[in-house]
Amino acid sequence: MSDPVALVDAQRVLGLFAQGIGGRYLHLKPTQSLGGSFRPQSVTTDGAAIFLPEQVDLFETRRDNLGFYRIAVLHQIGLIEAGTYAFTLETARERIPDLPAERPRLGDAGVGLARFFGLWPQPSLMRLLFMLCEDLRIDRRIARLYPGARSDLARAMRHALAQRPAFETLSLRAARLEALLRYTLGVPRAAVCEALQALDPHGPLPAMLDALDALEQRCADVYDSAQAALRCYRLVAGLAAIETDEDPDASDPGQRSSSAAPAPPGPGQAAPDEDETVDDYPDIEFRGEVMPELVQRQMRAAQIEAQLANAGVGSIDPQQVTDQGERQMRRQLEADRVALYRAFGHLDAGSRSFLIDEWDFHGQRYLRGWCRLFERRLKGEDFDFIDRVRQRHGALARRIKRQFMSMRPESYRRERPVRDGEQLEIDALVEQVVRRRTGQPPDDRVYMRRERGQREVACALLLDMSASTDYPVPQPTSAGEDIAADTTDGRQDPAEEEDPYLWAAQRSPDDIAAEQPEPRRVIDVARESLALMCEALDTLGDSHAVYGFSGYGRDEVEFYVAKEFTEKLGARSWAAIAQMKPRRSTRMGAAIRHASAKLRAHEARTRLLIVISDGFPEDHDYGPDRNDHEYGIQDTALALREAERDGVRTFCVTVDRAGRDYLRRMCEPDRYMVIDEIEELPEALTKVYRAMTR
Repeated sequence: MSDPVALVDAQRVLGLFAQGIGGRYLHLKPTQSLGGSFRPQSVTTDGAAIFLPEQVDLFETRRDNLGFYRIAVLHQIGLIEAGTYAFTLETARERIPDLPAERPRLGDAGVGLARFFGLWPQPSLMRLLFMLCEDLRIDRRIARLYPGARSDLARAMRHALAQRPAFETLSLRAARLEALLRYTLGVPRAAVCEALQALDPHGPLPAMLDALDALEQRCADVYDSAQAALRCYRLVAGLAAIETDEDPDASDPGQRSSSAAPAPPGPGQAAPDEDETVDDYPDIEFRGEVMPELVQRQMRAAQIEAQLANAGVGSIDPQQVTDQGERQMRRQLEADRVALYRAFGHLDAGSRSFLIDEWDFHGQRYLRGWCRLFERRLKGEDFDFIDRVRQRHGALARRIKRQFMSMRPESYRRERPVRDGEQLEIDALVEQVVRRRTGQPPDDRVYMRRERGQREVACALLLDMSASTDYPVPQPTSAGEDIAADTTDGRQDPAEEEDPYLWAAQRSPDDIAAEQPEPRRVIDVARESLALMCEALDTLGDSHAVYGFSGYGRDEVEFYVAKEFTEKLGARSWAAIAQMKPRRSTRMGAAIRHASAKLRAHEARTRLLIVISDGFPEDHDYGPDRNDHEYGIQDTALALREAERDGVRTFCVTVDRAGRDYLRRMCEPDRYMVIDEIEELPEALTKVYRAMTR
């Protein structure tokens, strides 16, 4: 009986392992989360994430099952580190001089490996042989560089060999490929040739194994794999054509063909037997199934995004870009995004992701790793944001600062020894006696005094960035807004007496729009409130962070970072807060759990989490029924209780006038506040903070 390992349990360890080996963050996701046309059964990658089985129960012990995860991750990282995806056709032509000319094909893949596979009548066969050669090269590299992984690798290979089909059940071409595969899994050359001898006594297997032997060298690279795959391809494809010419009526599907030479496929068409090749060659579990040309497209898309971001045109429509090169880059980026979305069913933005538990209120159980939360950094360019806030709320900002400055530190620290203080320091006095008797010069620092210590408070401000925060804030009517324009003598303008609409008709639409400022939204007031709070906390010296959350569905919970605890409050922080905008839904429980984890990781005696929202928790799949809000409320309530249990004091502030209906079920009676007027939010946050740190 096996002791299985679930991905949700192993993700943290595997994530650190992958980051340590690969030197960069890679998402670890279950293969079942793939929603596009490419859906392998075991392991794969899209360049930004490694997809693994949700559970491994191949071996008896938990350690061995975890070892399978490790070797699968190591193999996928090896493809990146060893330069598989750095392949270019131009370099390949320099290293392999007899490559054929490119054939016209539909679409524009453009990446090196797609162009290389497209040189041949059977691209899928060439891809299969290339990946087989690369798998051999990578596994040999793993065994050389990571001695500690050899036992896991050997165990995975033995298990893979035990699952292989018998040669007698395969077509001749599939049997040759199977022999190559077994050789890459560590079967000796003589044993492979002997096993295939009865079925293919004079076949090309020895020559194909000779081609693979070059990959055993320490200096072998991706172009050596391409050359070995080319030699194997010509042997397999050439002999298959000869065999089908000799026996045109062969019933074996691996040899079925017309006696005449097959016509080359048209642009974008698959060659005969191409699908059969793929079907005859199931992937090895720990190596998985990889489409390297798609990974190259992912990497190219990330590179183009970085270039456009550096050029300041990352969000500009391609038709509005005047430079021809930038327009071409945007078009290529969109083409890559479409291809990747069709294949994988998702688009990663390169941000870190975390698996977060969720409480199933109806089933009264935790759904482990149920939500995937993406942590994304906010970057803005509105560096004048804080100046506008100070101008608009100058008096309020000064009042808040005075209130915060009056807050006393939580504790005192003892300074010793000092020249003047409240009492003598015994140890210093003893030292002075010793110094005097030994003839050393005296030291007058013999006192101790108490100094006000640094406040050991860390506060995380978590803002709801759901779409509802885009609603305008009702503006109070001022005394003079309803009074008609008048002159110094109290009469209307003479022109308006003659024709009340004459003056209005003479104004342009731009003049009218300039006199009517855009209505302030909930998110605008919330951002200004956060800015005022941050400035006051910075004056007080308390450590603080600013986060936002939104998302759509359990697989796309978005957690935005505007400022971390360790960052100084400056121009970048203000611009990031200004970048907080309405997004999508409100999956509050996952965001609270993640913010609490970040608070717990920060050293402080008092940890506070203040959640600012404009409505109740909701998402399209927050519970079995979208109209059942109780599921989200109960999950959020438990997330708040979990934070309190772990030493994080929580408080919820809402501008939803109906908030009392659900907040009383989510929070303790003294841990929430409902604000009737959103303009009261800045002062409300100040009162909450002072009360929680008193």
